[in-house]
Formats: sequence, C-alpha cells, structure tokens
Amino acid sequence: MEIRLEELIRLVTAEVVKELKKQGVTVIGAAGEQESGAQNASLRTKSETPDMSKYVTPVLTEKHIARLHELTGELVIPKNTVITPRARELVKEKRLRIRFLDAP
Repeated sequence: MEIRLEELIRLVTAEVVKELKKQGVTVIGAAGEQESGAQNASLRTKSETPDMSKYVTPVLTEKHIARLHELTGELVIPKNTVITPRARELVKEKRLRIRFLDAP
C-alpha cells in the first residue's frame, strides 16, 4: 500500500482539527478564519499553469482540473482561454482562483 505525503498530511491534519474541536478548541487559520477541517484554503498556496499547447485556442477542461496538485489554489491561464462547463463547476467546487495572463 502506498500513500502520497500530501494525502497523509491532509488526513492527519483533519483528524487533529476534529479532535481539537471535540475538546472545545477553535482552530484559526493564517488569515484569521476558522478552519473547516480538511478543506483548509489557507494551505492552498500553489499556483499552476496547465499545458494547453495542444489547442489552437486554449481550452481549460475537466482533465486539467483533475490533474492539479491538491495544494493548488490558483490557475494561471491565457486571457482568451475557453473554460468548459464542467471545468467551471470544478473550479467553483475546489474554490480555485483563476488569473488570466495577457498574450505576450
């Protein structure tokens, strides 16, 4: 059996936060918000630029979102990128920020 280090850290953190809540401890994140267990947005500081070189017009798809590292909080994509409906849903679910870059 194998487990990625990031997944192990997420699991351990979630259990520690859950136990602290049982003991009446309020866990505060780096930005001052209360932690919501495993979905700790303040830990998601990674920024990624998906590879869209195969497309004439850049397209952000569900597969791009599925391949993101779990600590990704921001996607950097070209300004004229088409975002598929399912990719848009996943961006909302994962609370990702999208930063559009102007073409060089």
